[in-house]
Parts: sequence; C-alpha cells; structure tokens
Amino acid sequence: MNDTRSSVTINYFDDTNVKTGLRDKAIQGGSITVLTRFLSTAIQIGGVAVLSRLLSPDDWGLVTMATVITNFFFVFQELGLTDATIQASGIKHEQVSTLFWINLAFGTSITLLLVAISPAVAWFYKKPQITMIMIVSSLGFVLTGLYTQHIALLKRKMLFVKVSLIEIFSNLLGIVFSILLALVGFGYWAIAIRPIASGFFATILAWMYCRWRPGPPKRRSGVRPLIKFGLNSVGFYIVNYFSFNVDKTLIGKRFGAEQLGHYSRAYFLSTIPSNQFSSSLFHVAVSTLSKLRGEPENYCRYYFNAISVMSFLGMPLSIFMVVMSKDLVYLLMGSQWDRAAEIFSILGLSAGMNILYTTHGWLHMSLGRTDRLLKWGIISSIIMVTGFFLGMFFGSKGVAISYSLVIVGLTFPGILYAGRPIGLRFSGIISAIWRCTCASLLGGGLLVFMRSMGIFEQGIVLRIVIMLVVYIFLYLAFAAVFYGDIKSVIKFFLLFKNTLNELISQKNKA
Repeated sequence: MNDTRSSVTINYFDDTNVKTGLRDKAIQGGSITVLTRFLSTAIQIGGVAVLSRLLSPDDWGLVTMATVITNFFFVFQELGLTDATIQASGIKHEQVSTLFWINLAFGTSITLLLVAISPAVAWFYKKPQITMIMIVSSLGFVLTGLYTQHIALLKRKMLFVKVSLIEIFSNLLGIVFSILLALVGFGYWAIAIRPIASGFFATILAWMYCRWRPGPPKRRSGVRPLIKFGLNSVGFYIVNYFSFNVDKTLIGKRFGAEQLGHYSRAYFLSTIPSNQFSSSLFHVAVSTLSKLRGEPENYCRYYFNAISVMSFLGMPLSIFMVVMSKDLVYLLMGSQWDRAAEIFSILGLSAGMNILYTTHGWLHMSLGRTDRLLKWGIISSIIMVTGFFLGMFFGSKGVAISYSLVIVGLTFPGILYAGRPIGLRFSGIISAIWRCTCASLLGGGLLVFMRSMGIFEQGIVLRIVIMLVVYIFLYLAFAAVFYGDIKSVIKFFLLFKNTLNELISQKNKA
C-alpha cells in the first residue's frame, strides 16, 4: 500500500520541472482537446439527429423542463474543487483525498435534495412526469462525485489524451444506450437516462486511466484555501447558470413544452462553437496560464495565440452555421423543426463572439481571482436576465435576439476586466482575431450572394457539401490576403496534423 501510494505521489503530485516543455504540452493538449471535442460534438449531434426523428418536440421540452432544475445543481456538485486542484501551485495526496470525499458527500446530498423537491417542480410546470425524471436524473451527481478528482489530476498533469479518451467513449456509449431505449419505445426516458449512462461509463474509465486511489479524509489536510477558491468559482457558476437558463424557464412556463423544445434544440446547435473550442480548452488553458502568471508577457502571448487559433477555426464555423441554418436543422432533425431553424439563425449570429466571451473564465481562474469572476458574474447576469425579460414581449424569437445582443455587448468588457490584473490590452485581442473574423464575414457574405443568384439548387445533402467546400475556399482565400501570405494559414493545419498523429500514437499506447 505504501509502495503504491509512493508511486502515485510521484506520478500525480510531483511538480518539479513543471515548466519543462510547457509550450509543447500546451499546444499538444489544446489541439488534442479540440479534436476530441470535435469527435464528442459529432457524436452528440449524431445522437440528437437520431433521437429527434424517434422522439417528438414535446418529449424534448418535457425533459428540458426537468433538466433546467437538475443541471443547475451540477454547478454545486464539484464545489469548484476541480479548478482548485488544477491551478494549485502545489497539492498533496491527503488534500485530494479529502476533496474526493467532499465531492462525493455533496453529490449525494444534492441527489437527496432533488428527490425531495421533484414533486414541487412537477406541480410548477403542471407535468406529473417530471417527478420521476428528476429523481432518475439526480443519480448523476453521485456518479460525478466518484470521478471528479481523478479527472482533475489527469488535467493537472496535462495528460489530456487520457481525458479525451474518457470523454469520447463515455459520450459514445451513453448515446448508443439512449438510442436503444428510444427504439424500444421508452420515449422521453431515452433522453433523461443518457447523462446517467454517460456518467456511469465515465466513472469506470476515469478509475481505469487514473491509478490514484483516495485515502480517508483528514480534517487538517490544508484544503481550506482550495475550498475558498472553489466557493468563489461556484458563486460565479450559480449566477452564470441562472442567467443562461432563465430563458428556457420563461419560455417553458409561458409558451409550453413544444416551443421550449424548439428553442432548446436551436440553443444546443448555436452553442456548439463555444462549447467546441472554449470549453474544451478551459482546463488546458487554466493549467498552462496558471504556470505563467508570474510572467505577464508570456502569459498574454499565450492567451493571444490561443484565441487566435480558436477564432481561426470557430469564426468560420459559426458564420457557416448561420448561412446554412435552415438546411442544417432540416438535415439533422427533420422538417418538423422549422421553428427551431428560425431561432437557430438568430442565436447563431452571436456564436462567434460567444467563443471569445467564454475565455474570460480562463483569465480569472488561472490568475486565482475567483473573487473578480464572481463580481463579473453578478453584473453580467443582471444584464442577461433583463434582456430575457424584455425579449419575452416578442416571443421566443425575441428572447433569442436579446441573447445574441447581450453576448456581443459583454464580450470585450468581460475579457478586459478579467485580464486587468495581468495587464491584458484591447489592442492585443483585436490583433489576434480581426483577420479571421473579417475573412469569415466576407466569405459568408459572398456565399449568401452566390446562393441568391440560384447557383446552389441541389438536394439538401449535396447542397450543404458543395457550399461548405466553396465557403472553405473563400474563407482561406480571404484569410491568406489578411495574413499576408499562405504560409500563415498553412501553419494552423500543420499544427493540427501533427497533433492528430500524436493523439493516434498515444491512443494506441493507452
């Protein structure tokens, strides 16, 4: 037992030579997580496409009513202790063991609380089915408590290949299980049980890939500073979740399950770019930037390079989604989702800026300033919720318009406020993103013009493929002009090619 603990300590708690090869680890880790998120998102989109044909908008709306409540408590379940473990300058086995038991105990408490309040939520929506949906969904909190610190340790050591394999396979197995349930007639239960299935598989895989095993909790293990850090971040997540989910609660209450089903599916598709890039890179960025916070110049340089790569890929993706909104929704979910297509086109207008906006969390977390993160969360939440209430006068489309306008308006103030302690400059942000942003907009505008001329009249699948190829060509051509030469564009693709080879190599070893 002692020998095992010793080897574990060396693997996961030894921070000597922490900066050795940091740049290469950061680039590799960031690229791997982006590629992983591409695969995971493709799996999720494929699952949504299949389930949308097997289930009705009313089924989706019914589950969304319940998950708006249950997902809120996911903010609490980790208590911000994942981020605390990742960014800590030094951490011990005893500390992580104590955090593990805190996560598990708190997750179990949330499960019991949700079971208790489920009848009240069902009464609020006047949907008795919600009671059992919430009870079943609440089991996910116990599962998450079982693997949270294992994932945190892997991320702290920048072992992102293992984290990626856990994410990919748990999502894939969860989706497959959900589709099987839908095929045999389980209806909305197929949607509700999917996160539980994914969490179950994630727990097994996390314990397989991370050999660390928790010891008994200790009262004086030195976790108090970590808990304080986590509670500030939890405070932000609470107000942030509230502000980004009030729209769904209001629409569900006022307009019913069907309209909420359309809105929730449109929201899911429109947030793919931000989830794809910023969320997947969050822990890579925090792990790397936290090691550079004593070097402001290198810190800012890394951040600017990161948002440059994100914008190069994310901006054109979001613009193409807006241009092809109706075709994409019809292809993925069918023509019965026509209202979702209209809402998707509105929400998609802010998708590119949302990619940048979410990176303000990197800055707050890596600088250890969760107090400033909480303050910003309160301010931004007030603005967001006010926008939703104003938008409600114009229906679900009005809510979508309010969301897009607020995101665009908050992006630069949010990043500048987060980066003030390290001296982040507005000019650096603009310099990192303007070329790919302009290239994306010009390419999208030209694609719309070409379509209006009747050039693309093929069937839906062939039309999407042809327009995607044309758009990629237009975007790269404009990007080459703005960057000054084609070499600056090619370097992005070489980076991901090399990383993909490394991912395949590491996967075979794993």
